[in-house]
Amino acid sequence: MPDDLRVIEIGGEDSFTVQFSDGYSGHFDPLRLLVECGWEDDPERTPTPVAWTNASGEIPSAHFDEIDGADGMRTLLEGFFTRGFCIIRGTPHEAGDLDALAQRFGYIRETNWGRLFDVYSKPVATDLAYTGLALAAHTDNPYRFPVPGIQFLHCLENSVAGGFSTVVDGLALVERIAEIAPDEARALEELPVRFRYDTSSCIVEDASPLVERDNLGRLIGLRLSSRLDYVLPAAPEQLDLFYAGRRRLQRMANDPQFQLSFPFEPGLLLMMDNRRTLHGRTAFDGTSGKRHLQGCYIDHDGPRSLWRTLMRDGVASLGREAA
Repeated sequence: MPDDLRVIEIGGEDSFTVQFSDGYSGHFDPLRLLVECGWEDDPERTPTPVAWTNASGEIPSAHFDEIDGADGMRTLLEGFFTRGFCIIRGTPHEAGDLDALAQRFGYIRETNWGRLFDVYSKPVATDLAYTGLALAAHTDNPYRFPVPGIQFLHCLENSVAGGFSTVVDGLALVERIAEIAPDEARALEELPVRFRYDTSSCIVEDASPLVERDNLGRLIGLRLSSRLDYVLPAAPEQLDLFYAGRRRLQRMANDPQFQLSFPFEPGLLLMMDNRRTLHGRTAFDGTSGKRHLQGCYIDHDGPRSLWRTLMRDGVASLGREAA
């Protein structure tokens, strides 16, 4: 690009034709220019997140057949982006079906847990997920860099007593703490915490504050897993605030007023933003039946690309090529 490049002439009505000093002419859509300047809403922008609690929450859901159409997929994704999770009922639910289901939204991100991982009770459990014990609200894999963006849990079989799935809006928790305890909220955003997963075959570690925001102050990540975090050295005053905030966050995340719960039924697929939505479950009796889930992860860019394609074209390919 020449150092003295400049605009020579601008003309046109339906589109701007811009003549540059190096001889190049470019044609620009006026509406697109207004969008780029921030003076008009971008029709492709994903819906704005809306904080929810048990009182204001609703479960965005669709039947599997509905998401074959552009309108049904668009409605489901709108609920996912605003609420941070959604469920799809009536899906095929044989072992391995999740592979194709997840790829309707994005490319599967494989981890040491495998491309797909199974969740059921085991005689020798290496994780609480493989027991019938209740699981407190948490995010998955906080020790990874980057943390998996979106998690799927797919019910293949469930005949046990109990074992309700719980979801919590991390955005609502963070907003509430910032309102009632701003000093604690700042400590949660400033003090790095080391997360570590250590086994005989795998050591994965990363350090980050529990709450992460972008340069505009918007929540971009929440990490909460009290079994895996190690607080780094800091001044006593900051540690006091951090631990007070962490206790408050943990209590609120497991308070029914912030939770929605529902039973897993065969064919139900839960899709949740793992950087925003906390999940857990109530205890269940493994001797009363069988409970088998499969899970996997994808990145955020898959659903975002699918949304933009749907909004741009009205009708889009809903297969893997859209992600």
